[in-house]
Amino acid sequence: MNSITLIAHRGYQRQFPENTLIAYVEAIKGGALFIETDIQLSADIQPVLYHDRTLERCSGAEGSIHDYPLEQLLHTPNHEPLRFGKRFVSQTITPLTDLVTLLQAHPDVHAFIEVKSISIDFHGIETSYQRITEILNPIASQCTLISFHIPFISYARASGWHSVGVAPRKWQDLYKPEVEAITPEYLFVDYDMLPDQGRLDIFPGKMVIYEVDNPQIAKALQQRGINYIETYAIVDLQNALDQSTTRNTLECR
Repeated sequence: MNSITLIAHRGYQRQFPENTLIAYVEAIKGGALFIETDIQLSADIQPVLYHDRTLERCSGAEGSIHDYPLEQLLHTPNHEPLRFGKRFVSQTITPLTDLVTLLQAHPDVHAFIEVKSISIDFHGIETSYQRITEILNPIASQCTLISFHIPFISYARASGWHSVGVAPRKWQDLYKPEVEAITPEYLFVDYDMLPDQGRLDIFPGKMVIYEVDNPQIAKALQQRGINYIETYAIVDLQNALDQSTTRNTLECR
């Protein structure tokens, strides 16, 4: 049986503000070889790491990423005040260029770059693709483009990006002709939308299940054909899986 591969969802998010450089640095220090980040474009079409449609939850600010130029966003906190208070207030919104620099220093790490629908709808498919990929170009071989926005991923595939992933909004979407036509390398599926029984490795491409932080659930998914798990708690989950493997090994001796 293949080992379980963990993906750091928005970095080591359990312990650090999501989509910040520190969250990715700590995930990699903890052994992560796969990370995932969310990308949106500023008012002046500069890619930054950010998930939400508004700045309220992560930054305690008003508006959306596309309302502000990059220079202003670089001075805007991304510290998740409801979770961490002012502990990480010095962590500001991270430009994609900083993540590229980090990945250049870690060529063995692969990044799943999730382009958010709000930015695609605001700036357009072609503009979003061109701006993001020209920045990713130095580390293109380390990156898979993913999105819930199926037309964007279809465009990325047609434009020649070497690795793409689709994130369906419901299980039935996996059977849509437009998804099948893309032949994505990866399928990112919410744990809560999975059918209760049966094998899950029934589609072309590798299926990634999110959000999982329980080792028993991870192992149950592996029994159903899943080897890629996305988690906010990458270090904690990896430690739990390692301890479980060691315990099982000792019991079998």
